[in-house]
Amino acid sequence: MIHKALYFIAFLSIIISARAQLHVNHGQQTVAARQPATGNKQSPAGATQFIASRERSVHYQAQGTDFVTVNGRMRFNRALYGTNTGFRIEAGDLPEFALYLPGMGGNFRFGLIAGNNSKWLTEAKSVKATYRAGSMLYEVKDPLLGNGAMHITVLALADAEGMVVKAQFVNVTTKAALCWVFGGATGKKFSRDGDIGADPESSFYLQPGYCKGNEYTIVKNSFRLQFNEQKHISAIVPPASVIRLTDAAQQSNPLSLYQSNATETPAIAGKMNVVNGVQYFLLQPADTVAIAYNNIALSFNAAEAARKKLASRIRVVTPDPWINTLGGALSVAADGIWESPTYMHGAVAWRMRLPAWRGAYVADALGWHDRARTHFSSYALSQVTTPETGPVVLDTALHLARGLEKMGTSMFSSGYICRNPNGDLRPHHYDMNLVFIDQLLTHFYYTGDSAYIKEQWPTIQRHLAWEKRNFDADNDGLYDAYCCIWASDALQYSGGGVTHSSAYNYRANAVAAQLAPIVGADPTPYHNEATKIFDAVNNHLWMPELGWYAEYKDALGEKLLHKAAGLWTIYHAIDEKLHDGFKAYQALRYVDKHIPHIRVQAKGLRDSSHYLLTTTNWQPYAWSLNNVVLAENLHTALAYWQGNRIEDAYRLWKSALVESMYLSSSPGGFQQLSFYDAIRGELYRDFADPIGMAGRSLTEGLFGILPDALKDTLTIKPGWPAAWNMASLQTPDIAFDFKRTATTDQYILKPAFPRSMNLRLQVRVWKDAIESIMVNGQPVSWHGLQDAVGEPVIEIAAGKAKQYTILIKWAGSAILPMKYDSVFAMGTQLTAVSPLGFIQSIYDPQQVLHQIMLTSNQLQATIQGTAGHKTAFIQLRQGEMVWWFPLSFEVKQPVEIIPAGEMNDQQIRFNIKNNGAAVTARLIVNSGEQAHQQTIQLPANSISNEISVPASYLVPGSNRIRVEWGEGQFTDTMMMNWHLRANANSKFENIDLSKYFNDKVTNIFKQTYLSPRSPSTTLQLPVQGIGNWCYPLVQPVIDDAGLRKAAINNEFVLPQHIPLATPADTLAKNIIFTSKWDNYPDSAVVLLSGHAKHAYYLLAGSTNPMQTRLVNGELRVHYKDGSIDTLALINPQNWWPIEQDYFIDGVGFTTDAPRPLRVQLKTGKVYASSIEYTSIKGFSNMAVDGGAATILDMPLHHNKELESVSLHTFANDVVIGLMSVTLTR
Repeated sequence: MIHKALYFIAFLSIIISARAQLHVNHGQQTVAARQPATGNKQSPAGATQFIASRERSVHYQAQGTDFVTVNGRMRFNRALYGTNTGFRIEAGDLPEFALYLPGMGGNFRFGLIAGNNSKWLTEAKSVKATYRAGSMLYEVKDPLLGNGAMHITVLALADAEGMVVKAQFVNVTTKAALCWVFGGATGKKFSRDGDIGADPESSFYLQPGYCKGNEYTIVKNSFRLQFNEQKHISAIVPPASVIRLTDAAQQSNPLSLYQSNATETPAIAGKMNVVNGVQYFLLQPADTVAIAYNNIALSFNAAEAARKKLASRIRVVTPDPWINTLGGALSVAADGIWESPTYMHGAVAWRMRLPAWRGAYVADALGWHDRARTHFSSYALSQVTTPETGPVVLDTALHLARGLEKMGTSMFSSGYICRNPNGDLRPHHYDMNLVFIDQLLTHFYYTGDSAYIKEQWPTIQRHLAWEKRNFDADNDGLYDAYCCIWASDALQYSGGGVTHSSAYNYRANAVAAQLAPIVGADPTPYHNEATKIFDAVNNHLWMPELGWYAEYKDALGEKLLHKAAGLWTIYHAIDEKLHDGFKAYQALRYVDKHIPHIRVQAKGLRDSSHYLLTTTNWQPYAWSLNNVVLAENLHTALAYWQGNRIEDAYRLWKSALVESMYLSSSPGGFQQLSFYDAIRGELYRDFADPIGMAGRSLTEGLFGILPDALKDTLTIKPGWPAAWNMASLQTPDIAFDFKRTATTDQYILKPAFPRSMNLRLQVRVWKDAIESIMVNGQPVSWHGLQDAVGEPVIEIAAGKAKQYTILIKWAGSAILPMKYDSVFAMGTQLTAVSPLGFIQSIYDPQQVLHQIMLTSNQLQATIQGTAGHKTAFIQLRQGEMVWWFPLSFEVKQPVEIIPAGEMNDQQIRFNIKNNGAAVTARLIVNSGEQAHQQTIQLPANSISNEISVPASYLVPGSNRIRVEWGEGQFTDTMMMNWHLRANANSKFENIDLSKYFNDKVTNIFKQTYLSPRSPSTTLQLPVQGIGNWCYPLVQPVIDDAGLRKAAINNEFVLPQHIPLATPADTLAKNIIFTSKWDNYPDSAVVLLSGHAKHAYYLLAGSTNPMQTRLVNGELRVHYKDGSIDTLALINPQNWWPIEQDYFIDGVGFTTDAPRPLRVQLKTGKVYASSIEYTSIKGFSNMAVDGGAATILDMPLHHNKELESVSLHTFANDVVIGLMSVTLTR
């Protein structure tokens, strides 16, 4: 991710309300509304649905290796690259073109004229557009052409910047003329260089305003356009063209334009009779075109030959037509981000040099090892070598949110790799070292080049020392993460120990230990550091009871474990080899069940199983933290392959590619963000990160090609779906062909890596016996991988050879999974049966199985532990195969209370679901005088009829629902309804908090929060208590004038007729703030007395995405008997930030709870649904003008005597304040 001045700030003018997002589909702009969820009902994380106001259509279809659309509506949605520079041609669904130099280099378009009739080709009756990797082809049909057609091919020149167009009329019998027009060169660069989602399509139109100052020189069938004083575009057109200058303001039709006279907005146009045959057009950003018209065909042929050679670099053939286009599209896109000596951050937007993120992986994955070496060498020259170290200096101008960008500080000392290559030593905030070095180490795996390893060894040494010095200063083996992955904006860990950065450092040290003997160094320190990191992550960040890695662990305060992991946490831990097979499977189950899934659906897309993942389930929204990102989905798919979950890997991988290459704006494109991104929508084309991950996931995932030249081993573990009977891949490194006939699999492999390696072929097993295996006509042995998880895998060691023909003849029976239920109630019995296998062992890492009983093929056990998704592993033997079968299931409460619909009336409605044996249950709603009780018969595994409890038994806010059965068994929950009003007989008592108040609520962001803070280089919350490192100066105004004005006699009365005491005096303090910051105490106690049955609270404070899905604090009601009732304050369930509301769409953005009641402080308005929001520039579009407080409540034990209520803050960063307490006596 790039800093605010890069990725996000430029788009604020085009971001619309957070409740709707403008999207483009086939050139038509429509709004896809994200419907906010209200009440108690929300879609759970993992729900595969997406709320939108319209259905999409498949934009392009696959035809062989081409992408084809008919009568598309978009222009300038497919970039064509040529010479590895910033120059490109903009083409699209319709035959209208633009040159980008970079900067607007003019618009070129065609029209047809027949008598007094004329139309632009973009308006023709039929336009078939084909993206053939690296070129656009069109077939245009229209009544003006009779039964004939016009064929157009557009290419970038092979040997110079420029565009060549081949136009051919076929079978045209009508009298018509072709009109061509060019103009509008300004050299102006657009905000994101004209990329999709950032700059409008109209940026590339032939706009009259662009034509001002354009000066033309016409010589026969050529012309030169001069603009910006000394810049030129030169062109050669067919000799039959009658050329004249026209008025660019007269573009209603080609005839009007051609007949117009030049004005101060000139465009150049030509007209020629339509004649069957070929015509050429050539335009170049040059002072002159050095070739004659008759030689343009040679330039065209050279360009086509270069395109074809590039597109055929990677060839993919599979049974799935959606995938067979990938080779050419990926080759061209990967070439598009190369500009010697380095890879660029993007081919279109962000075409700048940066040492990371993941784009450069594509070099080795696609066999460009020379480019990889050039890239690494050029950036090695930009590694800082002095001083050896420096002081930790935070940037006071940016409110201590980030390190000071100054050479000589700890961050910018020896080891840091700068953003520009070839010795340009300047600070640039990011830790791109981690990904850069990981790519360099991967390069060594491909090449095994010992001389280059020795050359780069000092680079690696300095890097590892720099990482340790800056990000593991406490030497605990857990590394902080400082802008070191794509998702970096607003990702700030305040010195904590982070899984993904620790994973990168683990692999770097582990591989350094391998490299050390090659360069004559001692491997011990690197081996020891790798071991320390491995142990630290798996002992402190791995959560065995849950089965996944935590996002991070706080360095400060209570050193909390933040359990809500992002995708990057899961796939980096797996990709960098911190896992074993069991951990990988469990961690991927977290993705299955806790990361939101969004269904990919479109008219013309028959497969309904496609889906995409959001990167997290975090709240509130901040750019880069919760998005729908192509590269993140591809990297996660690779992790599924690495975790031996092939079918799931392929489904996600294909979903991501289909959505990007066929449904999005750009055919064969690699977008940064998806259409399904709730806030931004589709964004950018041919971005480097997804290109790099498409390369890796194709080669390492789908085809399982894993070279390790350091160990002289080439491992190949194919990852295609089991249903495929053929697949082939050709890269410069390997030719790979697979065919299956009946019970025989044939693999033909021709490796061509920089060095020969011993082959290990690992094959997923589909039958339980093997008749024979032959390698190059000779029988060979095989062995099963005993630690394989999910399905059995065999390995064949085939040694070194120039070519391998491997034949596997399968025998026996099909591998069958165990049979068992997918849902169990706590305390019930699980039975799992293997139809043909034998149970050899059990591994229960989550301790969910109790009282285990085994037979040879059956497991019985009692389910214990907490509710949730669980996994245990059974080692099976079937025939000759042994593997660990995962038992994945959900554990539920024996009895569940399920809300029924929205709480929008004077009652609460719910069902009771019995997940176990039949029981007689007692239902209790609330307690005391208003208690409602009834007996309910709950048959086994059933759900009750809807139960409705009328208002007479209810209170406004939270109502306790309790179901009791058996001997002391019960379940209870709270159901909220703020549509109720308090009973007229209710006796409320406002607790006087005035002597406890320690501040005004309006001062929350006027403080300077200086301690505690990490002593090391880190990213952290700005000193004002809000914002993030890329928006460190954010300071919303909190205005409580409306609340104070509405507090008649110091009492604010809710619409529910509940009074809350709060000072009306604007000079009076009105809140008890608590925090882990030293500015306030971390807890406060308010004394109480007597008895009460309910408590209502008015609270206000802060939270942020780094404290999400976490108990931020707690309200505790203490009774004289020593018992305590607690109300956990959880982001995002009930703890909402003062400055904004959470965006909720029920899919990627949820709170898993009903909306709390909120009070707009500036107006005194009480609301429980969406309001009119404002924006905090760069930070939030859900801002509440003046801020908002939150009403929370809790039932109390009315028969117990009260002692006190206390407020406790647990999470770092946050401030939690209590403004009012009202008891119902």
